Amino acid sequence: MSVDELGVWLGAERVGILRRADGRRLSFQYDADYLSRDEAVPLSLSLPLRESSFDDTQARPFFANLLPDAMLREAVARKLGLSPANDFALLAALGGECAGAVSLLPRDAEPERGGEYVPLSDEEFAQIVEELPRRPLLAGERGIRLSLAGAQGKLPVRIEGDRVFIARGALPTTHIVKPEIPGVEGAVRNEAFCMELATRSGLPVPRSWVRLGREPVYVVQRFDRQAGPDGTVVRRRAEDFCQALGHPPEAKYESEGGPGLADAFAVLERHSTNPALDRRALLRWTVFNALLQNADAHAKNISLLHEPGGVRLAPFYDLLCTAAYQSVTDKLAMKVGGEGRPQRIRRRHWERFADQVMIGPRLVRDTVAQMAASLPVAAVALAAEQEAALGRAPVVDLILRSIQARCRQAEREMAARGMGI
Repeated sequence: MSVDELGVWLGAERVGILRRADGRRLSFQYDADYLSRDEAVPLSLSLPLRESSFDDTQARPFFANLLPDAMLREAVARKLGLSPANDFALLAALGGECAGAVSLLPRDAEPERGGEYVPLSDEEFAQIVEELPRRPLLAGERGIRLSLAGAQGKLPVRIEGDRVFIARGALPTTHIVKPEIPGVEGAVRNEAFCMELATRSGLPVPRSWVRLGREPVYVVQRFDRQAGPDGTVVRRRAEDFCQALGHPPEAKYESEGGPGLADAFAVLERHSTNPALDRRALLRWTVFNALLQNADAHAKNISLLHEPGGVRLAPFYDLLCTAAYQSVTDKLAMKVGGEGRPQRIRRRHWERFADQVMIGPRLVRDTVAQMAASLPVAAVALAAEQEAALGRAPVVDLILRSIQARCRQAEREMAARGMGI
């Protein structure tokens, strides 16, 4: 008998029920008891507190965005013997440990109180990493119900110093491990380089590094988890911008009807408790991705944190230079002033972007000029440091050339006076 209802939990509190009707259509409704509480908070900006239920078009974007994307979803579904189009069944199988503080359980079940962190030897860890393409997210492993969005194979773990642990039961993880992507040479070094470059460019990003072993892997600390003084890990409420704006995962790109930059800046203006600071950070993220040529900076790659004091922009993640790969499109996921090709972005496009997101054009120009001047210098220094520590990576040479070309062009554009350029 198929399961038609799942309890939806925020941390240790059940907030409502996710239902499946007619074999596929989803609906979500908050529990009356939960709504009566003064401390009740919504699951998402797109699912405000109310008594009536949310239909499939309203509920599915939030819940479907908890699941893996594209080929990774298909691989997980094959391992579990499920249809990749069956959001409800995948949530039932994987929803014990999702991004943010959300978990999904059988209707009358409660979160497990126990569980254990199982330490892995270096050999055991290497074997699990090698098996990820065949068993993504450890799908089907007894006692493990993990779900992460994205199209890349990854593994949520707990890390303490040099020790790696797999979480069984209800225990949250602290880090995400990403191995090399088949057919994408140097993805580990690419992301590690770009994330550290972002840090040095003043962008808020989680700590990340390359873990060496049989095969190098990229490791990043989860911003949606927080460890207390006693070592207890707490889930933090978070949602990506597709969830916040009610867009399904297949519409994460602006060209496919997904959010654009004006939508993202508007979310912060309406909901952030410090919109000026968060919009300034998102401006730097926009400029950084354009100069880096990161064509995959879409709405699922920016998130919000829901804290007791209100909503804030989350640290940035999934930053890499897609220009290093000829097989990847050269068009940005979100256009700058109507232009999606980084090599064709001119001063007038930055001016138009400033108008669209309601930021002063001088601030935008100054940000582009400052970052175009500083980014190549920081990139060369970082490349030398990482080469000394990790060895040379050809992909970093390609990234440097891309950055230098885009930054030279941007400096010329910002120095120009004519709007018709």
